[in-house]
Amino acid sequence: MTKQRLLEKLVDFQRDIISLSQALQAKEQAFQDGEDHLLLELMLVLDAFENIFNSLEDKAETFDKSMRRALKSFTRIQSKIRRILEARGVEQIALPDGKAVVGLCKVVETQAVEGREEGEIISVVQG
Repeated sequence: MTKQRLLEKLVDFQRDIISLSQALQAKEQAFQDGEDHLLLELMLVLDAFENIFNSLEDKAETFDKSMRRALKSFTRIQSKIRRILEARGVEQIALPDGKAVVGLCKVVETQAVEGREEGEIISVVQG
């Protein structure tokens, strides 16, 4: 093999390396995007569970034994989903002292309420 031919092979090999490296980066990004999307979907499921539990809170004392068992099962499912998210670094946002944290919260409405401090959260809208 001539020197010129070896040089051509080396250039082809380097092009292949660059092409494969770019393909790998694209695959890794696609995987990360898919995982992010899945985690966001799981967060929506957690929000749905929370909304269900909040709406049933006042009625819990009227439930029969099978309904209480079902509610307990749903609570366990909610906990499992929360643990899956936490294992991947997704945690519920803590709102210290019940106040909005700039950059973590999006304020959609404000209102003056007598007896409440400015910036105090009155209700949380998820979604």
